[in-house]
Amino acid sequence: MKASNFKVDEDGISITATLVVRSSLGGKIFLYTLNVLLIGIIILFFIGNIGVITLFITVMEVLLFRYSLWNLYGSETVVLKKHSLSYQQRYGPIKMPAKTLNITKSLKVFPFHENFQTGNKAMKLVFESVDESLHPVNLYQTSLAISQQDYKSFMVAFNRLYKRKQDEYLLPLPQMN
Repeated sequence: MKASNFKVDEDGISITATLVVRSSLGGKIFLYTLNVLLIGIIILFFIGNIGVITLFITVMEVLLFRYSLWNLYGSETVVLKKHSLSYQQRYGPIKMPAKTLNITKSLKVFPFHENFQTGNKAMKLVFESVDESLHPVNLYQTSLAISQQDYKSFMVAFNRLYKRKQDEYLLPLPQMN
């Protein structure tokens, strides 16, 4: 898992984190070539009036095109305010609808290492809060991974927004009956 390009902007009221897919040149060339090849096959089969195969390859191309847009131009934006979390994914020119979640009690941000290979330092951000019954709730997990350096810069901005110390535990203690 390769770390994405990462940018944090803060204005005292909110933090905006933008993660952009970082793909290799070989991967880009492969995806462009495969998409052009499938579109050419679709056109040839359409001209040859081979309907069932054309339909099947068209469905494959739609799925590959979406995958290609994400891996070539994909980005994700997370906007964190004191009482809300918004996120939006973009597939190049196609924007998915922005989703906003309310933060009821407290918020904790921690890294999640999806790939446990030796030497892999990339991680995803997990935003966790608590519900009314004080159970932890996973609000959002980024799709793209970031480096440890980017995580530290995000946490500096996060701690400034919430005016917390770096090692403060953010979830309330469990209630005992």
